[in-house]
Amino acid sequence: MVARRAASNRAPSIRILLLSGTVLLSACGADPDRQSSTRPSAFPPSLGAAQTVPMPLRQGPRSPTERLAEKVDPKNDIWDTESLAESTALQLEILRGLIESRESPVIEHASGLIADSFVSQTLRPVEELDTVFADDLWVVRRWTEPSTSAGPIGSAGPAESTASTPDHLGAPGLVDALRQLQDGLPGGSDIRAALKAYQIETSDSFFSTRVLVQASSRSAGNSSQWNASWLCRWTYPDDGKPPQLLAIALERYEEVSVRQRTIFTDATEYTLGRNAAYRQQVLPGIGHWLGRISRLSGVSLFGHHGLAIGDVNGDGLEDLYVADAGGLPNRLYVQNPDGTATEVSASARVDWLESTSSALLIDLDNDGDQDLVAVTRRMLLLAENDGSGRFTLHKPMRNVVASATSLAAADYDGDGDLDIYVCGYDGEAEHQGLPGPVPYHDANNGGANALLENRGGFEFVDVTTRTGLDANNTRYSFAAAWEDYDNDGDMDLYVANDFGRNNLYRNSGGHFDDVAAEAGVEDVASGMSVAWGDPDRNGWMDIYIGNMYSAAGNRVAYQRAFVDATGNAASDLQRMARGNTFFANEGTGSFRDLSEAAGVAMGRWAWSSRFADLNNDGWQDLVVANGYLSNDDTGDL
Repeated sequence: MVARRAASNRAPSIRILLLSGTVLLSACGADPDRQSSTRPSAFPPSLGAAQTVPMPLRQGPRSPTERLAEKVDPKNDIWDTESLAESTALQLEILRGLIESRESPVIEHASGLIADSFVSQTLRPVEELDTVFADDLWVVRRWTEPSTSAGPIGSAGPAESTASTPDHLGAPGLVDALRQLQDGLPGGSDIRAALKAYQIETSDSFFSTRVLVQASSRSAGNSSQWNASWLCRWTYPDDGKPPQLLAIALERYEEVSVRQRTIFTDATEYTLGRNAAYRQQVLPGIGHWLGRISRLSGVSLFGHHGLAIGDVNGDGLEDLYVADAGGLPNRLYVQNPDGTATEVSASARVDWLESTSSALLIDLDNDGDQDLVAVTRRMLLLAENDGSGRFTLHKPMRNVVASATSLAAADYDGDGDLDIYVCGYDGEAEHQGLPGPVPYHDANNGGANALLENRGGFEFVDVTTRTGLDANNTRYSFAAAWEDYDNDGDMDLYVANDFGRNNLYRNSGGHFDDVAAEAGVEDVASGMSVAWGDPDRNGWMDIYIGNMYSAAGNRVAYQRAFVDATGNAASDLQRMARGNTFFANEGTGSFRDLSEAAGVAMGRWAWSSRFADLNNDGWQDLVVANGYLSNDDTGDL
């Protein structure tokens, strides 16, 4: 049973640490062949209509591949707004360069970006910043009371008050605004900035974009970063001339400073670098092995493989088990007192070659040491620890789920031993009935998950149906986490699903009911991970779910052309591009979505996250691991 935590009147203070870069989720539009040939263009004719690039003539009907390839150019599809987004991206790249330059921006460079009538608010409202968090290490200041409202996108663009009482005019004004932004990164010579349009709307004489803006720098003694959202108004491109900025209005702004250059130091090389297995297997990367291992072995481009941490030899130091792709052995690294680790996979008899998606180091037989559970696509592997870190593999359980993704363990029935929940993704093609998740935002045609009850002696029995966990159980699940969210003494289960609604299974004496809808935590999104925590310290466990943030998805899904079969806005698909979700437990069986209010929705393409007290102040922070394929684009489809 989870102990009730002391209540506190302090508001949640959640900070997010991004571990890698951003990747866009591309969105597909409707079939252009089904659109009216008289549809209006987003480009007013007087300002230069969008020109469709003629495709080479060929004999016979186009193949599906050819039709799909045509859509790479948005001008050949219905998304004129994406053509506008591409044209502004080039201008934003120039603006990024001006922000990063330690040489003062020059008026000549700024002039090509803006119209003669350009106006802007102050982009760094330094006198209106409130300190919302401060300790010996971090200081966070935020613009909490905007002096003007930017207004809804697509109506009047930046507020009319911005145009009537602007802070900056013309190219000299833009230069002044950028210099003030650089002042928000004091002392650093290594400035890095990023600008990306995530919403776009058209009107008769101009179009508007919302732009996410971030910049950071490091100096000898500290690191600084500012995060902002701008509402920009643009002219339409005309006769090969790119769009020009008419106005910028500030919507959100915050500054974060850290009183030292780095918070974390990458210790991977120090810890693992002396091992040949690390140098020869890990460092080359999955791209290296894709061309050297047969696909029949289960090697995968996506690298959906987990790891587990536990003390396997009883010396009080945590050890590391790393799952890997098919054809590559899993690795066990035993920690040494000096912080290095020694690879002992073969001698520990856990260097399995099967593609392993998840692993746990847990005590399955209650003898005080950490046993090993690992799941491959077809098998659940159970290995008993002799107490010294040497394992004996028991008979594998085959076909537990069709396509396993992750594991979660808890004593669901209160009998004193750990039971295992296995998440499955897609099922057997001949049993699914459909070739993929349908509908995309609410699929229930994936592979089934399974609850395995521990009967002792490394014997497990599938009790999924008997316990009620077969309800809503084929939703392309990625991750699950146990927690007593209602403080009634038993373990409940939250399941994050990739294509639509998630599950919250409430445990009532060993029987489960899916109460996600009534609790308000279905979270129709691309669920990748789930973490329980109590960041507000009120004694009730809250939920943080890792999803996907997509600037392209946010732009496209809100266009008027993006509708469902009935012609209504596809609101569920709009939600799938928003990002991560934070649900605060009300203590009444229901939750509130505080993702935006807590500032933790934009976690980029998030895969996993954990609550952790990073600065030892007694309050739980958030760590989010994110990113996607980062291979070079060769242009080869």
